[in-house]
Amino acid sequence: MKKSLYLWVMTVLLTTTSVVAQDNEEVVYSTEGYCLLANEGVTNEYLQAYAKKLGDKPSVKVCNSFKEVVAESRPKDWDYPAGQAYPGSVIRLSPSQVALLKSLKKAEQ
Repeated sequence: MKKSLYLWVMTVLLTTTSVVAQDNEEVVYSTEGYCLLANEGVTNEYLQAYAKKLGDKPSVKVCNSFKEVVAESRPKDWDYPAGQAYPGSVIRLSPSQVALLKSLKKAEQ
C-alpha cells in the first residue's frame, strides 16, 4: 500500500513539474523566422506547421524583401555560403586595418 501511494505521489509530482516547465517556455514565431527557414530548405511539412503556428504563411514578396534587407546589411565582401561564417572561422585584420585602428585610437585620445 505504501509503495503504491509513493509511486502515485511521485507520478503526480513529476507530471506537475513537466507541465510547469512547458508553461514557462515561450516560443516566438515570426515572419523573419519563416523566411529564414524557407531559405535554408527545410521540408514543406515543417514550413506548413510553422505557418500554422504563425497564423499565416508569409508571401514570397515579403520573404524576398526580407532577404534584400539582410543582403544590404551584410558587407559586400562577405563570401560565406548562405551569409554565415564557417564554425570556428576567424576574420583577420590586415596590417593596414590594424594601423588605421591604432591611428584612430590615438586621435580620440
